[in-house]
Amino acid sequence: MPQNQQRHSEMWWRGHNDALAGDPPNESYYHYYYDYKLAYEKVRREQRRTRRQRVLAAFGRRLLWALPVLLILGGLGYNTWRSRQPQTAIVQQVAIPMATPRPTPRPTIPPPTHTPVPMLQADSFAVITGTQGAALRARSKPGLKEVTITRYREGQTVHVLEGPQVADNLEWWRVEAEGQSGWAAAAYLKPVAPPPPQ
Repeated sequence: MPQNQQRHSEMWWRGHNDALAGDPPNESYYHYYYDYKLAYEKVRREQRRTRRQRVLAAFGRRLLWALPVLLILGGLGYNTWRSRQPQTAIVQQVAIPMATPRPTPRPTIPPPTHTPVPMLQADSFAVITGTQGAALRARSKPGLKEVTITRYREGQTVHVLEGPQVADNLEWWRVEAEGQSGWAAAAYLKPVAPPPPQ
């Protein structure tokens, strides 16, 4: 029986010995005697711990005792080292006034230039669009029943000469391309910027 057995009750030692033997706990003791349960669970926890955990726990406990000693020795060593260092004179630093920097001027940003949105008007340009690949008919006068005098292919750029005039519930513009002019419905004319001079 260990020396410190006097500090624990008989039930505690029964729980301790049952756990060491690897026996399951005695149900009646386990539920009714706190000392038995306490000792049994303590031994089972210890058994579950790995050797490495036990070594680390022991090292940690020793380190807790040694840490204050190390701190005291380190403080004494630092004070000894500081007392042996040569003393330097304290030099008072004087601030020398410097020239005040001038603020950097902000760059002036020119106002944005607005590019005019092309629109149908006399002496503007348009491209034939929306004909689904078919040619656009240009007529002798505004209107669907007027005579077709020329045709413009889809994607072709035309010069708008005059207009608009309304006929057959459509807006008509007189356009010209490749020396041929005629009246075309505005629904098939998309305004574009003038082409660069040649």
